[in-house]
Amino acid sequence: MFDRQTARYVSLLADFWVSLGSGTHYVYSAYGPQLASRLGFTATQSSVIATLGSVGVYFSGPPAGVIIDRKPPHIPIIIGGCLILFGYMMMRFAYVSELRSVAFVGIFMIIASSGNTFAFHACVKCAAMNFPHKRGMATSIPVAGYGLSALFFSQIGNAAFPGDTGRFMLMLPLLASGLVFLGLPFARNIPLDNIIDSEVAVTPGEIEDLETDALLRHARTNESASTGDLKSKEGNYSSISEFEREASLNGESSSDASMVDEIVLPVQEEVDIHGWALFKDVRFWIHFSIHGLLSGCGLMYILSAGYVLRALYTYSNPYISPNDLQKNQAIQVSLVSSFSFIARIVAGYTGDRLKRNGYQRMWIIFTAACIFTLAQIGGLTITSSRFMWFISVFNGIGYGFLFGSYASIISEIFGLKRFSENYGFLTIATVVGSDVFAFAFGAIYDSNSYFIDEMMPDDDYTAPYNSTYEYFNGNSTMRRFGSQVGQVCDLGRDCYRNAFIITVPAAIIAAILALSVIFYEHRLKARQEAEAAAAVDETTETAAVDAE
Repeated sequence: MFDRQTARYVSLLADFWVSLGSGTHYVYSAYGPQLASRLGFTATQSSVIATLGSVGVYFSGPPAGVIIDRKPPHIPIIIGGCLILFGYMMMRFAYVSELRSVAFVGIFMIIASSGNTFAFHACVKCAAMNFPHKRGMATSIPVAGYGLSALFFSQIGNAAFPGDTGRFMLMLPLLASGLVFLGLPFARNIPLDNIIDSEVAVTPGEIEDLETDALLRHARTNESASTGDLKSKEGNYSSISEFEREASLNGESSSDASMVDEIVLPVQEEVDIHGWALFKDVRFWIHFSIHGLLSGCGLMYILSAGYVLRALYTYSNPYISPNDLQKNQAIQVSLVSSFSFIARIVAGYTGDRLKRNGYQRMWIIFTAACIFTLAQIGGLTITSSRFMWFISVFNGIGYGFLFGSYASIISEIFGLKRFSENYGFLTIATVVGSDVFAFAFGAIYDSNSYFIDEMMPDDDYTAPYNSTYEYFNGNSTMRRFGSQVGQVCDLGRDCYRNAFIITVPAAIIAAILALSVIFYEHRLKARQEAEAAAAVDETTETAAVDAE
């Protein structure tokens, strides 16, 4: 129906569409407080449900990766769509039936979130396979759709069902699975064209890396430097004749230029680190730590934004209606989602540009860590709901930079062949980070909260002295937030402040680790270039002796 080039872009659009329906895990903060209030859950129990969603998203990564790496994209996408539909429908059943079981809701949160991973990771791998030489930009498209999901669903729900959590929770599985199945026929791997895709466009930064590698390989062959015949046994290759012109511009000898004249570049990735080799690689654990710290900081806020907002409103505007409160929750979710969407695309494009100019993609991760630090400081200091946008915007940007870059980083370090499996193992770090920080948030919030019933007699003096109630003389009852009941904390920022005291140093540590990786890789590259230069001198001298 389409030529191959057009089919690739159609597939990329389908990847975005499917990913848009696969990011529903991040919508939890738009309905989580209402779900917890109806079922009588504490903030810690609500955090448990949110964290179980993270468990479903990230612990399903490795098994999903095994299927994705061995099967065509439509298989994991179908699995994902079915799990999303089933999981969220059962969660709605618990809400409507007032089934007050954290275990029941949590199990189906895991199922729905696992469906997100199957569909989303399939799309990321599909994009990377279809655009192997523009991988950063290509993978940023489904990653951006995944990040935009929360904005998409929260705004539709807020516009169509304001204040109606039950109908919102019905719309969520139907629309999400519908988007996944809609993109299913078009999300597929397109065979690479022999003419176009066998010739790799190589940029100056990449040429420098290739030249270093080729010179090192040349020194190991013990062949004559005059021939410059560097060949590989595997893959398809293309000659990079630009090396000779680059060498002449730099004033290098003709023998040096001829030695790199026939440098060839494999179309397919040669590196393939997976399984136990991955776990024995120190680089994996450093990236695991960075990813866990930063994603944990981001998820703690993303999944708890509703509670942050309620705490600030309870302190400054206790008479806000439930509809207005949910509307403001949707606004915060939308801010996080929209800026995450933009940041993911920017990260993909910027990462490709950095790579082409000889810089590392890790600079984007360092930038993300700095942005996360600002967001955590905002959570620590902001006392009014009017300025909550600052925390949401900076968390969204940091989260977008993080997830918009790490897919390409992992594929470059450990190879594309087992990319989905390796990336799945990396994202388990998110569960660890979000578990620690989300549980800390829930415990801190609970320690500063109390419960009120829907109908509280006016002679009940069990509430704290600084609580503010709306009093109705007609029936001698008091209600918080009009009809809002359940867990209440009226200390404002102090309800959760200690949670951000934990995440501020976590973000700073991640920034230090990212900077350490950058300097390590820089020194490693410099050492390789020095070895390559020494190899050139040695082979040149050998060639001169042979010529005599």
